[in-house]
Amino acid sequence: MISGIDGRDSPPTSAPVIEDPPRRSVRRAVDLWRLVLSLAVLVVTVLLAVATRDFVRAAQQGLLTTATTLPPALRDALVGTVQAVALLAPVVALVVWCVRRRAEPVLRVLPAAALGALGAWSLTHLALARGRPDAWPEVLDGRDGLVQAGWPSAVYLAACAAAVVAAGPWLGARQRRALWFLAVGCGALSVAAAAIVPLDAFAALAVGGAAGSTVLLLAGAPADRPAIQAVADALADSGISVAGLSELPPDEQNLGEGTVYRAVTTAGSRLSVRVLAAEDHNRDLFHRLARRTLLRHPADATAQLPLGAAEHELLMLVFAARTGARVDEPVMAYPVTGGGALVATVEWDSRALSAVPDEELTDPLLVGVWTSVARLQEHRLGHGELRPEHIRVEPGGASRLSAFARGRLNAPPDMLGGDLAELLATTAVRVGPARATACALAGLGPELLATALPYLQPLALMGPARHAVARYDQARARAAREKAGRRTLRAGGRPSLLRDLAAEVSTASDATAVPLAHLARFTWRSALGLAGGFLVLHLVLPQLANAPAALDALRDANWWWVLAVLPITFLSQAFSTWLQQGTIPDRLPFGPTYQVQFASSFLNRITPSNVGGMALNLRYLQKTGIETGAATASVGLQSLAGALSNTVVAAVFFAWAGRGHAGVHLDLSAGRYALWAVALVLAAGGLLGFTPPGRRFLHDKVWPFLRAAGSTVAGLATEPAKVVVGVAGALGLPLIQVVGLAMSLHALGADLPFIQVGAAYMAARLIANAAPVPGGLGALEAGLIAGLTTLGVAAGAATSAVLVYRLLTFWLNVPLGALALNFVQRRGYV
Repeated sequence: MISGIDGRDSPPTSAPVIEDPPRRSVRRAVDLWRLVLSLAVLVVTVLLAVATRDFVRAAQQGLLTTATTLPPALRDALVGTVQAVALLAPVVALVVWCVRRRAEPVLRVLPAAALGALGAWSLTHLALARGRPDAWPEVLDGRDGLVQAGWPSAVYLAACAAAVVAAGPWLGARQRRALWFLAVGCGALSVAAAAIVPLDAFAALAVGGAAGSTVLLLAGAPADRPAIQAVADALADSGISVAGLSELPPDEQNLGEGTVYRAVTTAGSRLSVRVLAAEDHNRDLFHRLARRTLLRHPADATAQLPLGAAEHELLMLVFAARTGARVDEPVMAYPVTGGGALVATVEWDSRALSAVPDEELTDPLLVGVWTSVARLQEHRLGHGELRPEHIRVEPGGASRLSAFARGRLNAPPDMLGGDLAELLATTAVRVGPARATACALAGLGPELLATALPYLQPLALMGPARHAVARYDQARARAAREKAGRRTLRAGGRPSLLRDLAAEVSTASDATAVPLAHLARFTWRSALGLAGGFLVLHLVLPQLANAPAALDALRDANWWWVLAVLPITFLSQAFSTWLQQGTIPDRLPFGPTYQVQFASSFLNRITPSNVGGMALNLRYLQKTGIETGAATASVGLQSLAGALSNTVVAAVFFAWAGRGHAGVHLDLSAGRYALWAVALVLAAGGLLGFTPPGRRFLHDKVWPFLRAAGSTVAGLATEPAKVVVGVAGALGLPLIQVVGLAMSLHALGADLPFIQVGAAYMAARLIANAAPVPGGLGALEAGLIAGLTTLGVAAGAATSAVLVYRLLTFWLNVPLGALALNFVQRRGYV
């Protein structure tokens, strides 16, 4: 205890003034955890029902058989009890809330129940219906209850579970446990009495949990934090007499770092009291999970409950002060009723560095900050969140470091370097790379400054710092675009603050080129290795059974025509390049774009629906300096143009080939799934539009994206040359493939009119596009062989020609694309 802080030398003369803050709705981390867990359970349930349908049906039939061995009177009593509880519990809860005039929970419960019922009805009718035992309806015959024997259904059970979740923030712990006991108990008794199929009951509870959590995340719920009176009582119990206690305004709070109060003791001293609760612990778990997923060696300390976290921060402040750094002066850590804890420090007249205007960010101020950081670095004390929000600036220009919750003694190099990189990046956003580096050099010295070089990369930065750097780079790219108008883009030429900082630090510290630290747990190589292993095991090995036939075909093939098929791979990437160039108003360089298309073709070979290639193209466009919305619009236009060109080319070939050959019959019953998808999208849009967080998301994220995409489309509309290039690329892609197939047939001695080859290829392509496998592997081959044999080609010749065609146009892309991916990565294009 610091002298003069506890207030015991000046006993209170009156009751303390406690300013109770207004109630605010927040989005809680516990609801996000529950949503993630519920969705995981749903995915497992659906996979069991769909992938192992016969096993699930047999297992549920065994449970129903066991249930039928119960005496009929006992089963009827169980069903009647469940129905009575299911009828009375919601009515009683609604009446109690109406009597108490608690409208807020009702406005959460009703939408959650409706969403849960809709989700359960959709799930049970679309995914779980085929997994039910055929004898289940017979089990219900002759059973009695208050209502029909099959009620409460899974839909009603999901609605009740969603209501319990949505009402949870307004209930005590005992009430929540009691309601969950009733919901789970009703489901278990219904299963025991064979009124509900086990998998339906399990899925209904998961749907209810997801629906209730979704509504709470969208509409908000009361914060799960100790009341201000509990904080005042904790301070009094610790021996600090408080004359006044008030919560700081929301704009002075940091999300996920507790609630900060200003306390005035009876001795006249001022304290800054930060209260940690279960909500902060839950958010911290998300942070640590993300770091452990992304980083090879996360430097975070072990997760702790609120009291342990408060004591850890107090200890770190003590050690930081002993290094000679200017930090907040610690007072105490103490538990708060309700599972929370508080950390008290001496409050000075100060403001966060992030709130200091740019004109007041003087060099002496920044050098003073870096001097304190140097003391921490010399004693290997890591901060963990060294950004402007955690640096306090006093009126005279002196600074103090605060918020050592993630601090660590004997910190590893990754953490120490990350601290320097984070503060360098966040100050450079305000004052520019050159000035930020000069101030850091003055405070740290060249040796310490050089240690930041391997960590000037996005993964070394915490979320807020990484987002600030991304916004800074986007603003610079936008300014350059507006200044230059339509321009020729340079691959990898997007402005990069971290790259500029690395150049400044290298020059200032006179350091040689230092490679970036390997921080990522998953890299392109590891991810592609896993995907490639899966591809070999599940897709490639079955294709090897046809290898002898392909070798026999090659012995009798016309090698000049086989060699003529080889350029098809290179010409296809040229058409892909033209397609991408035609979807961007600016001028993309042909060479780098061509290389990226080869790399994209490799990723498309190991990812379904061309997801890998689209992601790589998006990254390439962003690295050239194009805004995210415009880049996404370009990738979307490429997909749309490809789909339209395939439709047009297929229609032309089918019409020209005539109806003399039946071709391939397609039966894709996707209409009902599309209808449900549209309904769910509309429901999600309605939820977003009717809630404040949803409207903020639409305003801050969706509208800027749509505006950038719209400007891209408008820019293309004014450039006929771009449209011509894009159309040529879109139409050339399928046509060049038809040419390659026709030449492969001719090489194997099978003659077929070009129009019929095109019709067979487009029909097989439609089938392959519907198959969820990379590049249509297996589906395209089967469709081509079936189509060619239907059109009169001998089965042996058709099989050999298709295998040769796929070898030269599909598998040849794998080694060439892998080399291209490695090359564009090393050149910084992606």
